[in-house]
Formats: sequence, structure tokens, C-alpha cells
Amino acid sequence: MRYPRFAPLACVLLALLPAVPSHARVDETQEEFERRLLQPFVGKFVTREKNPDPVKEEEMLRQQPFNEVKTHFPAGVRERRYWKSAVPNMLSNENGWRVHVFFLENRSVLEAYQRVGDTLSEFEIQNILRANQGSSEWRKVEPESLETKSSAIGCHYQLADGTLRARVVGDWLMVYSVKLDNM
Repeated sequence: MRYPRFAPLACVLLALLPAVPSHARVDETQEEFERRLLQPFVGKFVTREKNPDPVKEEEMLRQQPFNEVKTHFPAGVRERRYWKSAVPNMLSNENGWRVHVFFLENRSVLEAYQRVGDTLSEFEIQNILRANQGSSEWRKVEPESLETKSSAIGCHYQLADGTLRARVVGDWLMVYSVKLDNM
């Protein structure tokens, strides 16, 4: 079988493309995160309402498991809010994820996913953890363990390499840097 003349050139070009990053998604730059999420029919940036209902706003703040600890985040941490649809090929506003991402020095240090429309399932938790594990493995953390007691945010899972922790609170899953937790 003969290959077209451009086949060697195509192979060279493919070899020059950057490899898919093997690191966890927490620690991505804001540009990398937004390039992955802000695609048509996948996700969108959520802007703050100009005149929010104070009762609804306070209720949403009370539900956010990171709300109490974010006052202790180091200076320079920026919060961005996104929406990710759970409906394939359709940007649904009723079934998906509220995603709060905290960036420090342009790198993601905490990603909080709130399931909307359905309840957060174990399958979804495991998929988000898998997407954030890189080359390490997640392990469950015992409630009385040193990791849990030393965590300001709280944790249910930790990577074996000690770089990330995760915590489930209701329909929220937070995946965050241990460095942030130690600050």
C-alpha cells in the first residue's frame, strides 16, 4: 500500500504537537482551564448579577462549603465562576455544574463543583477525582486521620503523592491543593 506524499510531513507535525498534560487539572493556568471548559455547548463564564436578590444571594453563600475558609486564603486569590452543562452537545442551564475556581498566581488551587438538576453521584465524584489524579492515586482519608485533623478545608480523599485533597459536602465536590490548605 502506498501512502500519499504528505504522510511523512503529517507524522512530523503530529510529533511536534504538545503532549496532553499528565498533571492534575488543579494547577492548570486560567487559560488552560478556560480553553477546556469554554467551548460551544460545553460551558460558559458566569457573571455576577447586577441586582441580585439578597435573600437568594445569602442562601447561595451559605451553601458554599468553601465560603468560611476563603476569607483565610492568601492575598491575590481570585475566584471565577463557570457553568458546565451535563447535557451532551447542548448548553443546558438546568442540568449541569456550577464550577467555582480559585486561582493563585494564575494557577488553579481549588475547584469546587456543585451538581445542579440531579444529585451528585458516586460515579461523578470518581470521574472528577480521576480527571484530577495525574499519575498518582486517590485514597480515602479516615475521619480521625492526621490529614483530616490538619486540614483547614476538611478532606475525604487525598492523592498518594500528597499534592491534592478532595472533600464532598452535599452536592459539592471540592478538589484543592494541599499547599492552599496549609496556607
